[in-house]
Amino acid sequence: MPALTPFQIENDISERQMIFGGLDSAGDLLARNARNFPNDTGLIFGEKRLTWKELDDRAKAFAASLFELGLKPGDRVAIYARNSNQWVEALFGLAQVGLVAVTVNYRLTAVEAAFIVENSGAKAVICDDSTEPNALRIKEITNCLQHVVNPPLFENLIESGRSKDLCQTPVIRGADPALLLYTSGTTGFPKGAVYSHYSLLAGMLVHVHAIASRQTHRVMLPSPLYSAAGIAGIFCAVYVASQISLINYDVETACLTIERDRITFTNLVPTTIQMLLASESSRKYDLSSLEVLLYGGSPIPEPVLREAMRRFPKCGFRQTFATTETGCSGTVLEPAEHRLALENIDRKHLLQSCGRPQTNVDVRIVDENRNFLGAGEIGEIAVRTEANMIGYWNNPEATNDVMRDGWLRTGDMARMDEDGYFYLVDRKNDMIVSGALNVYPSEVERVLQEHPAVYEVAVIGVPSEKWGEEVKAVVVLKPGASAGPRDIIDFCEGRLAGFKKPKTVEFIDRLPRNLTGKILKKDLRERFRG
Repeated sequence: MPALTPFQIENDISERQMIFGGLDSAGDLLARNARNFPNDTGLIFGEKRLTWKELDDRAKAFAASLFELGLKPGDRVAIYARNSNQWVEALFGLAQVGLVAVTVNYRLTAVEAAFIVENSGAKAVICDDSTEPNALRIKEITNCLQHVVNPPLFENLIESGRSKDLCQTPVIRGADPALLLYTSGTTGFPKGAVYSHYSLLAGMLVHVHAIASRQTHRVMLPSPLYSAAGIAGIFCAVYVASQISLINYDVETACLTIERDRITFTNLVPTTIQMLLASESSRKYDLSSLEVLLYGGSPIPEPVLREAMRRFPKCGFRQTFATTETGCSGTVLEPAEHRLALENIDRKHLLQSCGRPQTNVDVRIVDENRNFLGAGEIGEIAVRTEANMIGYWNNPEATNDVMRDGWLRTGDMARMDEDGYFYLVDRKNDMIVSGALNVYPSEVERVLQEHPAVYEVAVIGVPSEKWGEEVKAVVVLKPGASAGPRDIIDFCEGRLAGFKKPKTVEFIDRLPRNLTGKILKKDLRERFRG
């Protein structure tokens, strides 16, 4: 197995194997389900229904055939495709034989995706019909890529691999890399967060506990699998052997799937929850089976939560905070805390919180010098957990910038209250400095979201000769609603200090977002910088 970079860690996994039930690799999760629940439905994708044994057999056969293409353990294989059963089979099959999966956003152009392929040194890329033209182009313009595996070839490899024996594959160590999860690159070139088999298993054990995932759940996974949310969703569901319904998200498909498969558990972001509530599909289909709605990315606006709880009265809402680099480990706000915040005026502030640290996770607020800050002080969230990435791929400088002494700085600004609840303030790079005063956009957004005409809003800093930067609100109005810039600015009177109030307001039809629902404020700043 080739060495990684200076952040490679040697682990004796004998004790850790006991913690994870004797698992040698992250891919063994699928094999364990095939042994324990061979005839139970494991994965539903469209019209396909695969038992755990069928899913594991396909994953093993696919992986076995890859060695015939000249790949060897430690080589990277990119997955550049929309959600499908083949995506899942590739992910677990690669892990079972010591190959390293590289996630690629299927919306990226050939040039953008080529950067990730080249950066990771991927020798093969798995694509679907929509990305195959780009994948072939990437093969032409990169030096490392040797094989493009489209859906028909994927099936051929499975058929040829069914007769092959995986017993001769090298032993996989817990410290070996299993996954390169690339960041969204919203502030520069994407970086590959490296996860070992052990850190992946540790992260999923923590996350399964945090989200109360159970084998009896029927889970719908709407997040793209290339994302941190998608990876967490698929690994956690496989970890506990929940029945999985995998979709490519749109509101109609989601509602149809919930009704058809009697879904009890799903994950969304506040924006997609809002879209679901506004859609006629949510009234057309029977969604009463939902018991758990997991969300993240941002706290949920109180009006949205109240409407969602009214529409789904038996559904528990749970929020988690984590980052691509922390292996889905961070904080959690439990369903009981959501209900408490709605029922007790003295606890209403909890709706603005992302909760308290998950079990086996240390979370602190630090200053620029990594000193721990006390309750009420604003600083950067730092996380210490064995689920953290082991570093950025071939980027020791960026690794050393965020990781030290087991602590990983997330780039998210927050404060902690006396009870240990954390409150996200903003991304470090999104903070506005106006006249030497710090303005955190999320604080302004929370106020503006209460305006009766506002559907959603993003607050950014734009250049100002007088103040250096000034606050601009970019607003999407509710259908049929009307408001002018002065209405929006005046609404802040008595709710925000003068220096935090927007100086200007722009109205647009929709906010730019990536596929995980994150608002692309970089795009807004470029558009409105004047």
